[in-house]
Amino acid sequence: MTGSNTILVLYISVGQGHRRAALALQEALREEDPFLRIVGLDLLELWPSGIARLVVFLYRLLVRTAPGIWAYLYDRRGVKARLDGSLRVFHRLIRRRFQKLIEELAPAAVVCTQAFPCALAAQCRFRLPPGFTLVAVPTDFRVHAYWIYPEVDLYLLPSRESVEELSARGVDPERIVETGIPVRPGFSRTLDPDRMKRKYGLPPELPAVLLMGGGEGTVPLERLVLALDTSEEKFQVAALAGRNRKQYLRLQSLRGRLGRPLTVFGFTDLVEELMAAVEVIVTKPGGLTTAEALAKRLPLVLIDPLPGQEDLNARFLGGHGAAIPAGDYAGAAAAAVKLLWDGALRERMLAAMERIRKPDAARDAARIIISSLGGTVREG
Repeated sequence: MTGSNTILVLYISVGQGHRRAALALQEALREEDPFLRIVGLDLLELWPSGIARLVVFLYRLLVRTAPGIWAYLYDRRGVKARLDGSLRVFHRLIRRRFQKLIEELAPAAVVCTQAFPCALAAQCRFRLPPGFTLVAVPTDFRVHAYWIYPEVDLYLLPSRESVEELSARGVDPERIVETGIPVRPGFSRTLDPDRMKRKYGLPPELPAVLLMGGGEGTVPLERLVLALDTSEEKFQVAALAGRNRKQYLRLQSLRGRLGRPLTVFGFTDLVEELMAAVEVIVTKPGGLTTAEALAKRLPLVLIDPLPGQEDLNARFLGGHGAAIPAGDYAGAAAAAVKLLWDGALRERMLAAMERIRKPDAARDAARIIISSLGGTVREG
C-alpha cells in the first residue's frame, strides 16, 4: 500500500451503464469517507480522439450489424486467449499515458467497472508503482472471461451465479464478494409517485409505462408506442429517447395520432425520478438499467437484448421470475399491459425481485473497497 488517499475509478463510455456504475461508486465512496480523493476517468480520454471515436463506432457497428460475431467473441476462453494479443495493441496506444497517470496519482486502489480498463491495469501492473489494490466490478449479472486476470485483487460481483462461475474458473474465493451491481444511492430513496408524475408532466390519475432504449436510444421505441396503443386499457406512455435526437423527434410526431397520452424525454441523469413516476418499464436488459429497476421495485419487461451480456441478463432475470423477456414488440406491449392490471402477476414479480435486488450495492462495495486497503489510507 502506498498510503495514498486516492482511489481511481476507470470505465469506458461505449455504453452508459459502465459510466453510471462508476458514478455510483464514486458517490458512495465519498459518502463513506469524505477524506478520500476520488478520481473518475473514462479510459477513452487517454486515447487520441480519432482512435477513441473509431473504437466506439466499431463496437456499436459490431453489436448492431453482426450480432453473431459478437456472440461468438463473447465469453469464450479460447477466443479470449487469441484476442489478448490484439487487445495489447490497443493497450500500447495508451500504456505510457496510463502509467504516467498511475505514477502521478499513486492511487491506493484502481477500481474498474468495465473489462477493458481492468485488462489494461492487470497487464501493466508489473510496470506500475507497487501497492495499489486492483478491484473489478462487473456491471452485468453474469461475468465473462475477459474479466479474469490473476492480477485482480478483489472481485465485487453482481450475483450468486457470477460467484459460482468465477470460482469454477479457478478464481480464489477469498478474492470474491457478492455485492450486486452498483447503482446510485438515490435509487434507494422513496419518492412520491404522484409528485414525480406531476413534476414530469404525467397525468397523476393514469398508470404509466416507461419505455427505455438505452442511453444512445438504439431501440425503435416508436414501434413499442404503436403496439401499446392497440390496447383498450387506460394508461399513459413515457418514452426516454436518450441521446437519439431523431428518435426523439419521431416520437414527438406521434403524440397527436395516439389514443392515449405520450410524454417524450431526451437524455437525463434523473432516471430514478422517472422510474418512481411509472408502474412498469419496458427496456433493453442492460445491467445498470435493470439493476436500477430492481432497486426501485419497478416491474420489468425486456426487449431487444444485445447478444452476449444483455442476452444473459435477460435469461438471468427471466429465470428468477424478476422480469418478462419479450420476443417482439407486440409481446412486450401485451406483457406491460398485463403487469399494469394483473395484480397477482405483479405481486409474484415483485416477490422475485425482492429475492435478488441489491439496492445498497454501491455502498457495500465502497465499504469493502475501503476496508481492503488495510486502514493505511491517509486522512486529509
